[in-house]
Amino acid sequence: MANNQYGAYHLADNPELYDVVRDNNFSFIVTDIDGLINVSSGQTISNAQKTLEFSVVSASIPMFKQEPITIRRGNSVVKLAGAPSFDDGKIVVNDYIGADTKSVLMSWQNLSYDVKNETIGRASSYKKTCYLIEYTPDYKQVRTWKLYGCWVQGLDEGEFNSENSGKKTITATISFDKAVMELPEEE
Repeated sequence: MANNQYGAYHLADNPELYDVVRDNNFSFIVTDIDGLINVSSGQTISNAQKTLEFSVVSASIPMFKQEPITIRRGNSVVKLAGAPSFDDGKIVVNDYIGADTKSVLMSWQNLSYDVKNETIGRASSYKKTCYLIEYTPDYKQVRTWKLYGCWVQGLDEGEFNSENSGKKTITATISFDKAVMELPEEE
């Protein structure tokens, strides 16, 4: 009898363990943005949270890094863990004309800096809690990241190109204070 310990058949014999995670089954949700005021029109944006959730094409997975604390003594060096810092994340969204995804992002960003009045907003207004939720292909939760203190640090709309017929997307750089990953509760 052949030993399949190292071959692909081991994966096939254990489908419950080795079903792969797919990178297209996720949701990115920004809380508490319904009722944003459109920067251009001054009107309230209805369904801002759903508009943004259904427009997200990609979202970076939150990660942190730690700078080492180095201690030298004689000819030896010891490294200890320093304070963690989370890298800024990015979300890419489709810019839908009717849903006006661009206005949702610009209005959220406007809470942190109002270009017309040249004022910086209060953190309690612009910092939001976000969730990045990963699903199985049949839409059961695999894991959830809760991102604390999220705000739009910058928007990149790319450029127009008369020789291109592709879709228009916007990349938002999202700054956040920390992210905590949680697994779903067992049913």
